[in-house]
Amino acid sequence: MKSTQRIAALCASLLVAVGLSQAPQAVAGERNLVAFGDSVLADPQLDTYLASRVGSSQRNPSLNCPSGNNYAKRTAAKLGMPVADFSCSGAVSMSQGPQVNAQIDDAIRRGALSGDTQRVLFSSGFNDTYNNAGLSDGDLRARWVGANAPLIHKIRAAAPNARIQIVGYPTIGSGDRYCLIHFGPKPADATALPMVQRYENVAQWMQVDLARATGTEFVDMKPMTWDRGMCADADKRLWAGLVDFSAGPGNLPLHINARGHEFVANHLASF
Repeated sequence: MKSTQRIAALCASLLVAVGLSQAPQAVAGERNLVAFGDSVLADPQLDTYLASRVGSSQRNPSLNCPSGNNYAKRTAAKLGMPVADFSCSGAVSMSQGPQVNAQIDDAIRRGALSGDTQRVLFSSGFNDTYNNAGLSDGDLRARWVGANAPLIHKIRAAAPNARIQIVGYPTIGSGDRYCLIHFGPKPADATALPMVQRYENVAQWMQVDLARATGTEFVDMKPMTWDRGMCADADKRLWAGLVDFSAGPGNLPLHINARGHEFVANHLASF
């Protein structure tokens, strides 16, 4: 049991990354797309993630976070819009860490989130699950909505013409099984991690609750990715494992690979 708990903790912690300094492009006065979220959206390069572990303690960890060619950038390109990506690895809203609220305030201060903004992507929640694992699922959901509803209202006030989309996480596991080791076309393991399954499930419902509470659009990525999670064959998999030689291009272990970002972007740009 202790071994399983350690693996679950490792999987959870690797879904967090703290970024270095790289300012998003300000696009005041343009019909743009603005993104807020955690490392699943941000997708920083692995070397940047590792370097950040010994980064300066003087910088604000919520701001100027690096990101890769993630689904926000890809969606904006498909829609022909400039993008202002404020997503930050490790982002939280009811825990210690880089704050989503700071991302939003920074976007407003820079003039990137404005009446000209046409689309807002918001994807967060997973980091707040394991950081508050002692709460019941019901308390987690209620407290997370209480912390995030004011953020959605702040976004709407700053960008009244924007279509705000709360983007759910694509399927990660297969039931309580998470395939961490990949050497070839098939997974090399199917590890039972019921705590990670709990985090995945409650994060989904937190986002659903937030959309309902704020009258915001929820983009449910689960139905279309049920067979594309970490335990899928290499040619379909959207999530990288922990040790993975067959996921294809991607930046972080235990995160969406490049195929996953393209998959989500194609869906977001299609409607």
